[in-house]
Amino acid sequence: MRVLGIDPAPAKDSVIFDGKKFQHFCSQGLKEYIDTLVTQEESLFIAWDAPLSAALDDDNFSLTIRKIERFFNRSGRYAKKLHIPAGISTLGFSSCPHWTLSQYIFGHPVINPYFQNNIDFELVMDNGTLIKSRAGHYITEIHPALSMWILLKDIIDDELFNTSWKYKGDNYVQTKKRSNIIVEHLFALEFVREYINTDNISITTDDELDALVCWLMARALIDNDQRVRIYGDRSNGSFLLPFDEKIYNSLNTYLNT
Repeated sequence: MRVLGIDPAPAKDSVIFDGKKFQHFCSQGLKEYIDTLVTQEESLFIAWDAPLSAALDDDNFSLTIRKIERFFNRSGRYAKKLHIPAGISTLGFSSCPHWTLSQYIFGHPVINPYFQNNIDFELVMDNGTLIKSRAGHYITEIHPALSMWILLKDIIDDELFNTSWKYKGDNYVQTKKRSNIIVEHLFALEFVREYINTDNISITTDDELDALVCWLMARALIDNDQRVRIYGDRSNGSFLLPFDEKIYNSLNTYLNT
């Protein structure tokens, strides 16, 4: 099964990582590339850093935010208990401009099934859906910043991270320093080095970093690596993330109350 990690961007180039190299595409070029892969690849799995589902469940209907986003949003009581820091942003799906690119290329999120009935990619939102040897085209939603925080929150000990984990955007000097520290610690993890030859990878932008983490999570999932897990479900939204028992169980408690 071919695996791609993609950091999508509707207003600039999106980045793809395939386990060995990065590629950059404008929005139209990315659609053309993925459309071509659909015709060429019998088995394809994409980890996509943008909203792919909506909150259409009768009990939690919302056209702005899903329950999984409420849980991980830093202003919420659960996120505060988990000490999710500044810089790890989880916005409601309608506030993320990336979802327009998701619709343009994949037809996800499906907001109105009556008008959206020709979708090539099956949305993976639980841990039992994807089978490594199974033919088909699949896509799952991932949150790279949250993934890196879960992987490194007990490892990075640098005062630059005391008040924020912001590694992209404003204040280039600080964000670039954080990004470099994250890459250094990430590439030192045995988990990462099992899947990626980090000696041959050079990350030049935060978008490339996000795409690499997307690929890593997806590769581990289809290998049934218990160090990753899909959090959430079809009714409430889902993220593919590193497995953290406390966070995983806290989310399940929240979704079931």
